[in-house]
Amino acid sequence: MGKSIHWLAAASFVTGMAASVPASAVVYEFSFTGKYTLLDNAGNFMDQQSISSTLQYDDAAGSGFSANLTIANFDTFGATATIHDISLLRVSGTNYIIGNMLGDWNNNFGVPISMVWDATGLFNAIDIGLQVGDVISGSSLKRNGVVIADVGSALPASDSLGLNQQGPAPLAVSTLNTATLCTPGVDCMNNPVTGGAPFSDDGIGGSPMIDGPFLGLNVNFDIGSGNSLKVTAVSAVPLPGAFWLFGSGLFGLIGAARRWRGC
Repeated sequence: MGKSIHWLAAASFVTGMAASVPASAVVYEFSFTGKYTLLDNAGNFMDQQSISSTLQYDDAAGSGFSANLTIANFDTFGATATIHDISLLRVSGTNYIIGNMLGDWNNNFGVPISMVWDATGLFNAIDIGLQVGDVISGSSLKRNGVVIADVGSALPASDSLGLNQQGPAPLAVSTLNTATLCTPGVDCMNNPVTGGAPFSDDGIGGSPMIDGPFLGLNVNFDIGSGNSLKVTAVSAVPLPGAFWLFGSGLFGLIGAARRWRGC
């Protein structure tokens, strides 16, 4: 009788575990509009242009962060800027995302650019739950044109200038500067920039460029600022096969518990 109780308890426990583990991760795809803002090394305004393109976020079943960002080409100071090799990393335990990328402009290629976004608005909206057609506009989550929640988006750091203000953004560039893990003037122009934590804070939006002809200038890409981050797709991605092998083991254990109970 005592053995039967122990096995029944074990069976109940593993059944609960199996039920609590999600069958898939969720991938959200967005189209967005926003602003590019360029500041000099003292934080003075230099240029601002509209930007647009796509963002894809994978919640990795709640265990991690994976995202892909593209930014369409845009014109600044008489030439077209191309941003490529974009990588994103969420700072563990925070709503900050580090963005590292390379920029081409006016025959300057592979200029390293780094910035830290406050993505509170994006993560809060995902926690609420998103559907295709939802729009995060500034700090408002809209469904069918109706505001259903305030997601607490942060203000872009460049708004502190008092000029060309954008309002809250789901991904708002902060005043945090990334630590640089390559050597300015030696290899930054030949390899992707790898700026990361720890951070310093100079009160200026964006992280100063560390190499190339634009040393010290600060690029800001505020996404959804005063415009929109629109959900274009929500899809489930099955968990790896290893999980299901683990799950079958759990149900095998449950079966053993039942056979033991019958003895």
